[in-house]
Amino acid sequence: MKLFSPDSKFMIAMSRLADLIILNFLFLITSIPLFTIGTASTAMYTVTFRMGTDKDDGVVKPYFRAFRENFKQSTVMWLLLLLAGICTAFDTYLFYRAGGWLHFLFIPFAIILIVILIIASVAFPLLSQFNNSTKQTILNSLLLGLGYLPRTILAAAMNAFPFLVFGYSNLLFFQTAFMWVFLYFSAAAYFSSLLLKRVFKPFMEPQEAEKTEEA
Repeated sequence: MKLFSPDSKFMIAMSRLADLIILNFLFLITSIPLFTIGTASTAMYTVTFRMGTDKDDGVVKPYFRAFRENFKQSTVMWLLLLLAGICTAFDTYLFYRAGGWLHFLFIPFAIILIVILIIASVAFPLLSQFNNSTKQTILNSLLLGLGYLPRTILAAAMNAFPFLVFGYSNLLFFQTAFMWVFLYFSAAAYFSSLLLKRVFKPFMEPQEAEKTEEA
């Protein structure tokens, strides 16, 4: 009967799984307007960074509190990164399809697109933990993203994976829809949080408040 004890590793894992499923639904529902994806991401990372710590106080209330507190800044940052990403992706595709020497111009644009994805993969977790201006958050995301490349590339790859699957095969994407709907986005955020905690740690005081000014 120890297996079903509230303190057993099995029950803790099941509780974490249930929290991630709830969190995934909250993220998808609040992302429906599309322009709120950035805010939903910041709120999701606020919750995942707390999981397994003494600040872990559930999912629903902390999520919506973080959603309200970060709505304006997260929305502005999301729209800026989205615009930059769309323009760069279009240029990458345009030059990739071009003939002659113009074809090779897709390479620098593809690199810029990867950098934008890395920035986006760090910016919203960063915003969930520190108070800074949008400009400073994006700059810090660039510096941290390039400074801790193995970790940030992995985080970016997890964020890009659904889009890569969709681009590879629409049918495969919809065949695996249960994964995206029930767990994927919150699980990716949870593992990204584990990767980024060590990146953020040097800038956090041991007994600081939930959100502090970044060094």
